[in-house]
Amino acid sequence: MTSSTGTTGRQRWAALGVLLIGTIFVSLITTFASLAYAGGATPMTLVWSRFIGLVLVLGLILRLTGARFHLPQRNMRATYWIALCLLMMSAGYLSSVAYIKVSLAVVILYTYPLLVAIFAALSGRERLSPLRAALLVVAFLGLLVALGEDLGFSLLPLGFDPGAITLDWRGAALALIAALGVAAFVTWGGAYLNDVDSRVVNFWANLWMILLVAVFVILKGGITLPASGLGWFGYGAATLCYVTAMVCWFASLKVLSPTDTAMTLNLEPAISLVAASVILGEATSTQQWVGTFVLLVAIILSSILGSRHKD
Repeated sequence: MTSSTGTTGRQRWAALGVLLIGTIFVSLITTFASLAYAGGATPMTLVWSRFIGLVLVLGLILRLTGARFHLPQRNMRATYWIALCLLMMSAGYLSSVAYIKVSLAVVILYTYPLLVAIFAALSGRERLSPLRAALLVVAFLGLLVALGEDLGFSLLPLGFDPGAITLDWRGAALALIAALGVAAFVTWGGAYLNDVDSRVVNFWANLWMILLVAVFVILKGGITLPASGLGWFGYGAATLCYVTAMVCWFASLKVLSPTDTAMTLNLEPAISLVAASVILGEATSTQQWVGTFVLLVAIILSSILGSRHKD
């Protein structure tokens, strides 16, 4: 069996395993980021540190393995918009948890598989059948249920109370920006990793992001680091999780299709919700779990249908 990219079944399963490792680590980022913020750090300082950490690690790996930092012109140009996508993902997601709970941020972020299906259909990479379109509508309804209590809407008892709205629009908007960045990266990023070293693409994209965020940090008054031991733990753990996740993501994207990638990342919301509950003590209601479950099932079924159509 070979995939649409010409890889063997063994290579595909290996790539899925690598992506799974990355998914676990990326699921923990916002939980540790919340600890860093509680210790006095700011979101953009943490974002900047993550990019610097990844560039240092990738640079060392590339040097030790004798890899070249040169990329063909087409791929080098792609690192600019890939950097923009990753910056939207990192800055949007990490900044969102400064305004809303981690459990809400991850549910909003998880609209990206819906966006992947839409982007892939609009660009002609995959066909969006009527059944898949219906499943995406169901997934969106699941999202509304998951966010319902924070939007003043409850299922049991059924009702709407405008005075009960607690969802901060700033956090929701930032999480949605992150979802758009992930969706664009997953949909189109893999095409620019073929026949080149994905680590080099990752290196250049993160280098551009360091420069962009540096300007923002300087204009906003400089670096703000944690002032407590727990804050430093969260700061370091969030950075380590990001470095590991991005290395895994880029290593797998050149092998996997957008649908394969989205299907593997289906575990992220559940891991993030559990981590936020166990580590941060965030309360997650039954309605939020029900909505998240509906969202996940609809996305998984949609991804399976998309995969079968491509094969």
